[in-house]
Amino acid sequence: MERSFFERSPVDVAPDLLGSVLTVNAVTMRIVEVEAYLGPHDQAAHSYSGRPTKRTAPMFGPAGHIYVYFTYGMHHCLNIVCGEIDQGYAVLLRGAEIISGHDLVAERRFAKSYATLTKAEQKNLVNGPAKLCQAFGLTTEDSGVDLYRDERFRIEAGKAGTIVQTTRIGIPNAGEATAYPWRFYESGSTGVSKK
Repeated sequence: MERSFFERSPVDVAPDLLGSVLTVNAVTMRIVEVEAYLGPHDQAAHSYSGRPTKRTAPMFGPAGHIYVYFTYGMHHCLNIVCGEIDQGYAVLLRGAEIISGHDLVAERRFAKSYATLTKAEQKNLVNGPAKLCQAFGLTTEDSGVDLYRDERFRIEAGKAGTIVQTTRIGIPNAGEATAYPWRFYESGSTGVSKK
């Protein structure tokens, strides 16, 4: 997958990103749920002001970098920057399916091996943005990293099955942006956070 893939509007990148495979060190996952955030055109975006802050600076950088933010005093969430420099565009990774690194993910999420997880724990390993970020072992310390220059990362194109498009989740106070249909997920995937 070339960097130019991300040098587009996140509304176009998001559905095309479904089915792609992201590797961070020893964990490889297939992306099955995403949300697009369109900078100053989107009241729900962290970059809505159009001006970078210390926290949001990576969103205004080059496409293909990551933006990791800390929320609710306990969770990290992973985004990939899109568009052109200074636009503040990104795609939030919301859900995935684990391809490899199951034991490492289980250790990070539940402090035990994958084989000892309950069915409920297996189901809830990476079906949500904070869970996915924790499974990859990423924090705000990684925010701003270039996917194409950091040897820990590899991203490969993939194919998704039937794609569902809906409004985004958890942004009730974002004005008209609350109703933007910029969440995309693969129908039938166990990695989707909420059907």
